[in-house]
Amino acid sequence: MSKENAEQLLNSVMQDEKDTQDKVKKQQRVIQGGRLEKDW
Repeated sequence: MSKENAEQLLNSVMQDEKDTQDKVKKQQRVIQGGRLEKDW
């Protein structure tokens, strides 16, 4: 595996991780927001 291939693969994995963390943060905001609202 060349250095360029390794760097490209690493960047791809890091981008996927960032996207996943962003999704988790958005879901947590929705969950926390739901807890703050009262329906009574």
